[in-house]
Amino acid sequence: MQTIEIHQFNVQYNVARSLLNSADLQRRLDHIAINLLPRVWEDKIFHTSETDETIYFIQQIDVNLTCDPHKFDDRQLASTWANALSNNIGKTISQQDNNVIIFRNRGEFLASFVVDLLRGRAWDCWYYSEFDALRSFSLSQATLNVLMADGDIGRDALLQVTRWGSLDLLLANLNDREVETIVNRCLLPPSPRVFLPSTVTIWLQNLLALLDNRLNLTSVLSRDVARLYLNLIEQRPELGPDVNLARFIRDLLQLWQTVENITHRSAFFSHLQSDNRNAAFSQLGRGSPQQLLTNLMREFTGTEVVNLLSKLTQKTPQSLSQRVITPFGGIFLLVGAIAELKIYDFLQNCVYPEPPGIPKAKLFLWLIALQCLGGENTQQALKERSLALFAGLASIPESGWLQAYLANLTAAMHADFTQQFQEHLRAVTQGAGMFIYQRALTSEQHNPLDWFSLNVETIPILPNPEVNLALAAVSSAIVRGFTAKLGAFSNSSPAYIYTNFLASQAEIAVSGSQIQVRFLTCPLQMVLRMAGFEDFRWQIPWLGVGGASPLENRQLIFTFD
Repeated sequence: MQTIEIHQFNVQYNVARSLLNSADLQRRLDHIAINLLPRVWEDKIFHTSETDETIYFIQQIDVNLTCDPHKFDDRQLASTWANALSNNIGKTISQQDNNVIIFRNRGEFLASFVVDLLRGRAWDCWYYSEFDALRSFSLSQATLNVLMADGDIGRDALLQVTRWGSLDLLLANLNDREVETIVNRCLLPPSPRVFLPSTVTIWLQNLLALLDNRLNLTSVLSRDVARLYLNLIEQRPELGPDVNLARFIRDLLQLWQTVENITHRSAFFSHLQSDNRNAAFSQLGRGSPQQLLTNLMREFTGTEVVNLLSKLTQKTPQSLSQRVITPFGGIFLLVGAIAELKIYDFLQNCVYPEPPGIPKAKLFLWLIALQCLGGENTQQALKERSLALFAGLASIPESGWLQAYLANLTAAMHADFTQQFQEHLRAVTQGAGMFIYQRALTSEQHNPLDWFSLNVETIPILPNPEVNLALAAVSSAIVRGFTAKLGAFSNSSPAYIYTNFLASQAEIAVSGSQIQVRFLTCPLQMVLRMAGFEDFRWQIPWLGVGGASPLENRQLIFTFD
């Protein structure tokens, strides 16, 4: 049975002058519209195709209907009305203009929302009004909410996301725990275990072909299950969806993880190739990996099993690049000023003590990023993983931990920090090629520090006004350093810089050697291009993921759509 949902139903009655008691007529027609029309319409659509899963979104339909209320009873009027509406819906759908959006099924609709959410354009689409309650959620929270509502439909949506080539983007925007949650709910729901040897042969042949096509794995079980299973079904739709296939892929990956931890792996492979199962099993240990290996060796030779495991090991070392879609991609525009003014070096050596577990320079860069986006935007910015990436942090600092650290900072520390920063600026701007910064930072035009305050009533990140002011001086200098490169816009206010540069939708792509910021929207991107930001290249010592030294010193690159 089809369902029709109407979000707003406006009716205007034009009544002939010859008709008396127009108020009574309006009450009668209102009664028909409210009470009878839905029932008559339901009877009509009940007899339509029950197998059609197509979803139609129609932004607006205008229906003109002329009828004589004296010739028909209420039921007949409702039927006439329903016929007119049905005919207009059919006509509107057949036109397929921008007023009509069509999805083949619920899974495709959810997939479309998820992809548009990842690309930062979902909330501009009127047909996603069903998800308005998710606007305040983080990107990953909203994605989980949509996919987890119904596991089967979530699986169909994941398959469609894969067909559209956006699976890697989706996985890159979820942490390992979130990916595991989705995989268990959508791809590995509880079900009877079925193991048919003839089917396993087909599965393995196609898995080997998929690995030969250079599908890189990550060594994170849930991510690899998702990528292998969904890409396999995308290429060979006749194999699924099948939870037993997903379970087999998971067990196969678990077998490889067990093999990878064997001390004498070459001896283990030799035992398999010579069909010395007992010796091989003694190294493997008991459990599900041994059971899977037993099943495999019933269908394949030891050499074939070794070749399969070797395929997995060849693909495992490479890891996916991290991708983040953020509404605050413009925050990375400040990196140049931070680097050239040696702000990171100053923060590393400042008077504030080192917090446990996080380098203080990276912690303060994260707080400075929040300040530069403005206190009024703190609630949204706090959820953004891109700001942690900007500061070189592995994750967003926890509120309780942060407040405990800040409580140990004294008034004397704040005063020393402020004085040392002013001395640092004077020293660094005296260097060669720093005239543009010297002029901007000594100008009588100063940024109002209240923009940078994080002492907001709803979320007081920095409730102490002294630490707020101390860091705000740094944030203000960074913003002025950035605007110094913008020519006629060099005296713009922080609010103007936020609106036209910092609050820009962007995709952040992290690879082993660089971080690429691709701007999807930026009101004044032409100004940035004229200022040369497309050509700037900075080697940034703090831009790593998790703070491990091999991941730092990436090159920052800007591109514009």
